[in-house]
Amino acid sequence: MYELAHRGLSKRYPENTMLAFTRALEAGFDGIETDVQMTRDGVLVLCHDEKINRTSTGKGYLKDYTYQQLLQYNFNYKFDTQVTIPTLDELLELIAGTHKILNLEIKDTKSEGIERAIALAVKRHHLEDQVVFSSVSLESLIKIRRFLPASYVALIVSGHYKKRRLDPVTFHLDGIHVKYSKLNEKELQYFKEHHIAVGAWTITREKDFQFFRSHDILFVFTNEKMK
Repeated sequence: MYELAHRGLSKRYPENTMLAFTRALEAGFDGIETDVQMTRDGVLVLCHDEKINRTSTGKGYLKDYTYQQLLQYNFNYKFDTQVTIPTLDELLELIAGTHKILNLEIKDTKSEGIERAIALAVKRHHLEDQVVFSSVSLESLIKIRRFLPASYVALIVSGHYKKRRLDPVTFHLDGIHVKYSKLNEKELQYFKEHHIAVGAWTITREKDFQFFRSHDILFVFTNEKMK
């Protein structure tokens, strides 16, 4: 089981920033989970929300900004520090030379060509064997698989769980990433029987961490390093 830092070490540092990513690797996580979006001028950046209001000193939709315009804002969330929005290339450079896993969630599914751009960036850094992909969008996952046929792709399921839990089997995906509270022994057995890997998000309690470790799922996503 791999423990991935959810948006970096986001309990202690501003989420989805190079500071949070670096500290996560130093803390001994097996890898990092982050969210990819595209700016108005086609730069791939790492941010969870469609709007930058919550995580930065700016306001409005991320897609309406150029990368240079975004650099004027502090993406410190609630922390007393000064950090800028990172690019995907910056994180790929950090991961290169390590054996860590990087889970890229394709958050922006509306920007034309984003999946191809992400795939090209991963290839450019020669990280095809270390990067895995997830999204709520089946269409985005199918596109990524077209560009990177050997890569792990997983559907993120948050709502309508009972209906969407069938999609990874139907569309021949590798995995499903689900809110941990939806996953009991019966559900885990179902995915095991259908050869679907499981990721559980977002773990905050040690007993939940130990439960999933005892069932040997593929990924757990946490904001803080577990024991």
